[in-house]
Order: sequence, then structure tokens, then C-alpha cells
Amino acid sequence: MLLDLREIIGVPGGKVSFDFEPDMSNAISGSIVQIRKPARAAGNVTNTAGVLTFSANVDVICDCVCARCLKEFEYPIHKQISANLTEGGEGENPDGYFLQGDKVDADEIVSTEFILDLSDTILCTKDCAGLCQHCGADLNVKQCDCKKAIDPRLEVLCQLLDE
Repeated sequence: MLLDLREIIGVPGGKVSFDFEPDMSNAISGSIVQIRKPARAAGNVTNTAGVLTFSANVDVICDCVCARCLKEFEYPIHKQISANLTEGGEGENPDGYFLQGDKVDADEIVSTEFILDLSDTILCTKDCAGLCQHCGADLNVKQCDCKKAIDPRLEVLCQLLDE
């Protein structure tokens, strides 16, 4: 979605509001299997003393796979996004987004900032026990009977504990 910022570019204190369904198709990565539609992004672009600031609240519901136990689960995500907008060519401001004339691509900002702010590991619960690395049992459901492997360098100490 291209936002027209012509009204506020030269007007300090000006504001353009938006509320749309961003294209999040490129946000599928890592533990995210699918993004359920509709995602929602609402916010505004504000001109504060000549600096254009893009801010939005983004709400997305994702179908994910737990990074520890591999269960599929629904994961609602709420992100607050903020970015600076600048005029100019490539390479001048690596921390901001460039205007395309007097417009800005809101889909690009929302999806890029969403991906950059995601955790590397998404878990079904914060205390997920995962899978046994020997037999593959789901340790959230039951404890397995596998014995923990003992480092051969420490076997002598284990013998002392057995006595």
C-alpha cells in the first residue's frame, strides 16, 4: 500500500493516518508456517520538525511449529513498529526508509520491521521441555526412560557417588 504524504511533507505537525491489511507473504520464515489473513496494521506518519516518522501497531496470527517439540500451534503476535522516512537515494540512510516521490510503501516497512523483530525461536509455551534427544519422546507429555549420557571423563566421579 502506497501512502500519499504530499499533505504533510512541508507541514510540521502534520499527520496521515492509515489502517490496512499488509501483505505479509514474505514474513514466513523459521518457525512460522503460515500467516493467517487478515493481518492488520494501523498507525500514522507524523511530521515532527521536518522528520517524517512512521509508527504502527501490527497484529498478526501465525501458524507456527515449536522450535523444541515440533508441535503446530496458533501464535498471535502484536508488534509496535517505528521507522524514520527520508528523501534521497540509496545508501544515504541505512536506518530509515526512502520516500518514492511523495509516497512511501507501507507494506515494505511493516513486513521488514516485523521480520527483523521476530525471535529466532518461537516456542509453544515458554517452559516447553522439547523432545528427548535419544528416543524422540515428547517431554511435555511424559518422561522417557533414557539414561542421560555421561561424559567419559567424569565416569570416575559417578562411581564415587554410587558408593
